[in-house]
Amino acid sequence: MTKDEYVKELKKYYDENKLQETDSYGEDYAYGLAETLTYAIGLAEQLDEPEKVVIPKFIANDIKYHKKHGSTLRGILGSAFAQGVESDVCCWFYAGDGDENVRKCISAWDNGYEVEKEKKYRVKLPGMIGDNGQQYLSRSMDDKLFACAFRDYLEQEFTKEELEKFPDWIQLLEFKDVEDD
Repeated sequence: MTKDEYVKELKKYYDENKLQETDSYGEDYAYGLAETLTYAIGLAEQLDEPEKVVIPKFIANDIKYHKKHGSTLRGILGSAFAQGVESDVCCWFYAGDGDENVRKCISAWDNGYEVEKEKKYRVKLPGMIGDNGQQYLSRSMDDKLFACAFRDYLEQEFTKEELEKFPDWIQLLEFKDVEDD
């Protein structure tokens, strides 16, 4: 039950029972109950919702997969460590400050999560004579790669995953980090 659902349930109970001015215990009981519920509603409204953790996209995909297939938290943790050290998921669990990523996964499973923004890059091509070196790798509509010069509106941003799919020679070029707007 979320905080909002809890507050709504308390208010519903309060409203449903507020009409009873007296009951078998007398008027003082009804007044005391109303006062107590008002106090409980006030406290419930002050509760903090757990903060959502930020996790990589591949961990979010792993959580979605396990929830979709009816897995338990124990199931997702077990499969993460059973995948072997070469898997991204397993590596993520072993990376960081000790058990911090395990705690993040548990919190993401229980309280929801936000997917971390992937770092993006522009691939600067070697400058041609007279072009001031403003050529960047870009992608056409049919996903073919081409170079563009002096056309800022064509500059493309690529994630690390996308860059790894390109031919090996692209890795030799200069990468320029793209700042978040």
